Amino acid sequence: MKRTLYALTIVIVSFIHSQDSTKQISINLPSGIDIDLKGKVEFEFVDVEGEGGAINSTEFIQKIQTRSPYVRIDKAVLNFKILYSENISFRFGLRFDDDNAYVDKSYLLFQKPGSKLEIGSNRPAIALNREVEGYPLIGTAFWKGRQYHLDYEKQLNIMNMKLGGSVALKRPLAFDSPAEDDSYRMLVYGNMPKKARDWDGVTTEFGLRSQLNIGIVNILGWGYIGQLYDDYDWRLLYDQFTYYRYAQGQVLPKDANRDHYWGGVRTELDMFGFFTRAEYIISKDGFLDRDGFYVETRKSFTPSYLSNKPLLILARYGGLNIEPGGTWEAQLDDPHTWDRTMLTLAAVYNLTEYAKIKLEYYITGEETGDTKEKAESYNNGQGREYQPEMVDNQLLVQFELNF
Repeated sequence: MKRTLYALTIVIVSFIHSQDSTKQISINLPSGIDIDLKGKVEFEFVDVEGEGGAINSTEFIQKIQTRSPYVRIDKAVLNFKILYSENISFRFGLRFDDDNAYVDKSYLLFQKPGSKLEIGSNRPAIALNREVEGYPLIGTAFWKGRQYHLDYEKQLNIMNMKLGGSVALKRPLAFDSPAEDDSYRMLVYGNMPKKARDWDGVTTEFGLRSQLNIGIVNILGWGYIGQLYDDYDWRLLYDQFTYYRYAQGQVLPKDANRDHYWGGVRTELDMFGFFTRAEYIISKDGFLDRDGFYVETRKSFTPSYLSNKPLLILARYGGLNIEPGGTWEAQLDDPHTWDRTMLTLAAVYNLTEYAKIKLEYYITGEETGDTKEKAESYNNGQGREYQPEMVDNQLLVQFELNF
């Protein structure tokens, strides 16, 4: 990636001149209501494997949008916490990126020792707060998108157990990229619609979860069940998956399969200075089954050669499968039909209490369904290049500034 040096220099110089260690801002209103404000800015350098430009263009059917390195503001976030009392607060976030500005989350929180109730827009309660930028594949697919929910959690005095339940408006099916580049998107549970007309046919999803903490081991299990949107979800599946059309056949909307559920288990182990996590998720949407997993381990330490400031290293490997064990075949023209794997290698260094630099590399794998026979017979025997998987490993260098 020799062509990246100049762009990296610009990013680093910009970062050095922009550091700020301002404390959290608190506003005390005459009414007695307190408002806490904090924020975060992430700007990053992204480089996809391979050379960009017209001279390196290929005749591949599937192509990366751009292989040339680029710099962008990934997001700028302002988070507000309005404190009405010791137990009641309203929290919302404003998010800005290169293209949009919008409310990212907004929810009312009732919190007492041993229990909490959340009402509003947020990610599912089982979603994780990441310490690195990249999501696991199944994180992007299943718990990255935000939903409107009523979620309750209770701490029990039995083996440090927590029980939780939720009633939510089901998130619509959508498409998102597995890493930083926007090419080769996969099927996910997306964010709730922003326009009222897109809420037509919204359905309800019910969820239960249980968490058990036994010393160095933490185990979380969950399940959600509901129905597909009427009729946005099942029509998207019908239009985008050839084998789904075979399974569903020609039916009236009232007779379409709207089955929907997803569930999983997550285990965490904190031992010998390493924190290790494994997660498995299975789902069903109409006739489409999916499953996936990841295993990751990370370690934080403060090396003297880095001024005794915190350094986190992480390695993660995971996969996402379409119709596991079934007869559906991946199709080169449709990236959302591919089985995928991803290896993430990451290091996060705390330059100051409020500034981090993240260095991450994503090694992606895809099963595209392409064969040499299909490539040779393409276009009445004229042939094309064989694409059993994509050349799209990705490098990310990100600077995160908190205030």
